[in-house]
Amino acid sequence: MSLVRDVSTFFWLLLAYCFARYAVVPWDMPSLDMHHIIYSSKLISTDGTVTRFVITTKDAFILAGVVLLFVEIYKAATLGEYSMVETIVSFMVAVAYLTIFLLWNKAHTIEMFILMVMAFIDAIGGFVISLNAARKDIKVG
Repeated sequence: MSLVRDVSTFFWLLLAYCFARYAVVPWDMPSLDMHHIIYSSKLISTDGTVTRFVITTKDAFILAGVVLLFVEIYKAATLGEYSMVETIVSFMVAVAYLTIFLLWNKAHTIEMFILMVMAFIDAIGGFVISLNAARKDIKVG
């Protein structure tokens, strides 16, 4: 049983999110405050107007969630001997997201809600993939 393989990557994202919120990262400031802008650039359109493309810490957590959802679905699709353990751990992590979202006032944010939904999609997706693989191994009917 490997800690990296069996523990959902959403668990590590949850720890990072809680640490960032506990460390009082100023996410509630206006979106153009330079203290939490990770990336900024100017984009020029065909009509000559210039707009600003900005990635904030909120955006980075959602982007990380999308990437980790891909990683988790890939892990579920490549079944190993611990696939059911991974599914159970994924459900526990999704319940942890729900618990923290409901009970901690600093987690009452849209990005936490989106990450929680991604964690539940990961858990349900892993269960469905495991169930379909088991159905193919055992001929029913």
